Amino acid sequence: MFNFGEIWGYPTDTSFGLGVRADDANSLERLAKLKGDRSEKYFSLMCADEKMLRAFAKVPEGFDAYDFFFEKPRTVLFEPTDTLPKSKFWPSDKVAFRVSTISEIAQHIKFPVTATSANLASQNPIFTVAELQKIFGGKIKIYDKISALEKKLSSEIWDFTENPTKQIR
Repeated sequence: MFNFGEIWGYPTDTSFGLGVRADDANSLERLAKLKGDRSEKYFSLMCADEKMLRAFAKVPEGFDAYDFFFEKPRTVLFEPTDTLPKSKFWPSDKVAFRVSTISEIAQHIKFPVTATSANLASQNPIFTVAELQKIFGGKIKIYDKISALEKKLSSEIWDFTENPTKQIR
Protein backbone atom coordinates (compact mmCIF):
# COMPACT_ATOMS: atom_id res chain seq x y z
CA MET A 1 0.00 0.00 0.00
CA PHE A 2 1.19 3.54 -0.82
CA ASN A 3 3.90 2.37 -3.21
CA PHE A 4 5.30 4.49 -6.03
CA GLY A 5 2.81 4.81 -8.89
CA GLU A 6 -0.25 3.99 -6.77
CA ILE A 7 -3.25 6.12 -5.85
CA TRP A 8 -5.12 4.71 -2.87
CA GLY A 9 -8.60 5.37 -1.53
CA TYR A 10 -8.33 4.91 2.23
CA PRO A 11 -10.24 5.75 5.42
CA THR A 12 -9.19 8.70 7.56
CA ASP A 13 -10.63 9.96 10.82
CA THR A 14 -13.18 12.06 8.91
CA SER A 15 -14.00 10.45 5.54
CA PHE A 16 -12.29 8.48 2.78
CA GLY A 17 -9.20 10.18 1.38
CA LEU A 18 -6.94 9.71 -1.61
CA GLY A 19 -3.30 9.05 -0.97
CA VAL A 20 -0.05 8.95 -2.88
CA ARG A 21 3.48 9.16 -1.55
CA ALA A 22 4.58 12.77 -1.07
CA ASP A 23 7.86 11.96 -2.84
CA ASP A 24 6.17 10.53 -5.96
CA ALA A 25 5.89 13.49 -8.38
CA ASN A 26 4.19 11.48 -11.14
CA SER A 27 1.49 10.15 -8.82
CA LEU A 28 0.93 13.64 -7.36
CA GLU A 29 0.25 14.91 -10.90
CA ARG A 30 -2.11 11.99 -11.63
CA LEU A 31 -3.94 12.59 -8.35
CA ALA A 32 -4.38 16.28 -9.12
CA LYS A 33 -5.87 15.43 -12.52
CA LEU A 34 -8.14 12.80 -10.98
CA LYS A 35 -9.43 15.26 -8.36
CA GLY A 36 -10.30 17.87 -10.98
CA ASP A 37 -10.42 21.57 -10.20
CA ARG A 38 -7.66 22.22 -7.67
CA SER A 39 -7.41 25.96 -8.19
CA GLU A 40 -5.39 27.31 -5.31
CA LYS A 41 -5.91 24.18 -3.21
CA TYR A 42 -3.01 22.28 -1.72
CA PHE A 43 -2.79 18.69 -0.55
CA SER A 44 -2.40 18.00 3.15
CA LEU A 45 -0.08 15.21 4.21
CA MET A 46 -0.73 12.23 6.48
CA CYS A 47 2.01 10.84 8.70
CA ALA A 48 1.98 7.47 10.42
CA ASP A 49 2.93 8.78 13.84
CA GLU A 50 4.59 11.58 15.79
CA LYS A 51 8.10 10.39 14.92
CA MET A 52 7.36 10.71 11.19
CA LEU A 53 5.63 14.06 11.74
CA ARG A 54 8.73 15.42 13.51
CA ALA A 55 10.95 14.19 10.66
CA PHE A 56 9.04 16.29 8.11
CA ALA A 57 7.62 19.20 10.15
CA LYS A 58 9.10 21.67 12.59
CA VAL A 59 6.95 20.69 15.54
CA PRO A 60 7.06 22.94 18.62
CA GLU A 61 8.65 21.52 21.74
CA GLY A 62 6.02 20.13 24.07
CA PHE A 63 3.54 19.36 21.29
CA ASP A 64 1.98 15.95 21.93
CA ALA A 65 0.71 14.57 18.63
CA TYR A 66 -1.07 11.66 20.26
CA ASP A 67 -3.21 13.89 22.48
CA PHE A 68 -3.77 16.48 19.78
CA PHE A 69 -4.78 14.25 16.86
CA PHE A 70 -6.59 11.54 18.81
CA GLU A 71 -8.82 13.93 20.76
CA LYS A 72 -10.74 14.94 17.60
CA PRO A 73 -10.09 15.16 13.84
CA ARG A 74 -7.46 17.86 13.34
CA THR A 75 -5.12 19.18 10.68
CA VAL A 76 -2.16 21.36 11.64
CA LEU A 77 -0.02 23.78 9.71
CA PHE A 78 3.69 23.48 10.46
CA GLU A 79 6.77 24.79 8.74
CA PRO A 80 8.25 21.83 6.82
CA THR A 81 11.73 20.50 7.47
CA ASP A 82 14.27 20.21 4.66
CA THR A 83 13.53 16.46 4.46
CA LEU A 84 10.04 17.06 3.03
CA PRO A 85 10.23 17.09 -0.77
CA LYS A 86 9.37 20.44 -2.31
CA SER A 87 6.24 20.35 -4.45
CA LYS A 88 3.78 22.67 -6.14
CA PHE A 89 1.11 20.68 -4.31
CA TRP A 90 1.94 22.24 -0.92
CA PRO A 91 3.43 25.60 0.00
CA SER A 92 7.07 25.92 1.02
CA ASP A 93 6.43 27.92 4.19
CA LYS A 94 3.67 25.97 5.94
CA VAL A 95 2.29 22.55 5.17
CA ALA A 96 -0.92 20.95 6.45
CA PHE A 97 -0.21 17.71 8.32
CA ARG A 98 -2.34 15.03 9.91
CA VAL A 99 -1.40 11.94 11.88
CA SER A 100 -3.33 8.77 11.12
CA THR A 101 -5.60 7.73 13.97
CA ILE A 102 -6.47 4.46 12.24
CA SER A 103 -3.80 1.91 13.16
CA GLU A 104 -4.66 -0.36 10.20
CA ILE A 105 -3.72 2.52 7.87
CA ALA A 106 -0.82 3.97 9.88
CA GLN A 107 1.12 0.71 9.59
CA HIS A 108 1.18 1.14 5.79
CA ILE A 109 2.46 4.73 5.81
CA LYS A 110 6.25 4.52 5.40
CA PHE A 111 6.59 8.07 3.98
CA PRO A 112 4.06 10.93 4.26
CA VAL A 113 1.11 10.47 1.91
CA THR A 114 -1.48 12.90 0.65
CA ALA A 115 -4.59 13.19 2.77
CA THR A 116 -6.89 14.88 0.30
CA SER A 117 -10.55 14.02 0.52
CA ALA A 118 -11.74 11.43 -1.99
CA ASN A 119 -14.68 13.52 -3.14
CA LEU A 120 -14.44 15.43 -6.39
CA ALA A 121 -14.65 19.24 -6.44
CA SER A 122 -17.95 20.55 -5.03
CA GLN A 123 -19.16 17.04 -4.12
CA ASN A 124 -19.99 15.61 -0.69
CA PRO A 125 -17.43 13.63 1.32
CA ILE A 126 -17.24 9.88 0.72
CA PHE A 127 -17.95 7.55 3.62
CA THR A 128 -18.14 4.08 1.99
CA VAL A 129 -16.01 1.84 -0.20
CA ALA A 130 -19.05 1.39 -2.47
CA GLU A 131 -19.06 5.15 -3.19
CA LEU A 132 -15.31 5.07 -3.92
CA GLN A 133 -15.77 2.20 -6.35
CA LYS A 134 -18.70 3.93 -8.06
CA ILE A 135 -16.79 7.19 -8.59
CA PHE A 136 -13.26 5.94 -9.29
CA GLY A 137 -13.67 2.34 -10.47
CA GLY A 138 -10.31 0.93 -11.51
CA LYS A 139 -8.51 4.30 -11.46
CA ILE A 140 -7.39 3.80 -7.86
CA LYS A 141 -6.59 0.99 -5.47
CA ILE A 142 -8.99 0.82 -2.55
CA TYR A 143 -8.32 -0.21 1.03
CA ASP A 144 -11.52 -2.15 1.63
CA LYS A 145 -10.92 -3.76 5.03
CA ILE A 146 -12.88 -0.85 6.51
CA SER A 147 -15.94 -0.57 4.27
CA ALA A 148 -17.81 2.34 5.86
CA LEU A 149 -17.12 5.26 8.17
CA GLU A 150 -19.36 7.17 10.54
CA LYS A 151 -20.27 10.51 8.98
CA LYS A 152 -18.30 13.30 10.66
CA LEU A 153 -17.62 16.94 10.08
CA SER A 154 -14.32 17.94 8.51
CA SER A 155 -11.28 18.31 10.71
CA GLU A 156 -10.36 21.39 12.67
CA ILE A 157 -7.41 23.30 11.20
CA TRP A 158 -4.77 24.83 13.48
CA ASP A 159 -1.91 27.08 12.39
CA PHE A 160 1.22 26.49 14.47
CA THR A 161 3.30 28.81 12.29
CA GLU A 162 1.56 31.83 13.87
CA ASN A 163 2.36 33.22 17.29
CA PRO A 164 0.12 32.69 19.09
CA THR A 165 -1.18 29.47 17.57
CA LYS A 166 -4.59 30.02 16.04
CA GLN A 167 -7.52 27.88 15.02
CA ILE A 168 -8.53 28.55 11.39
CA ARG A 169 -11.55 26.22 11.21
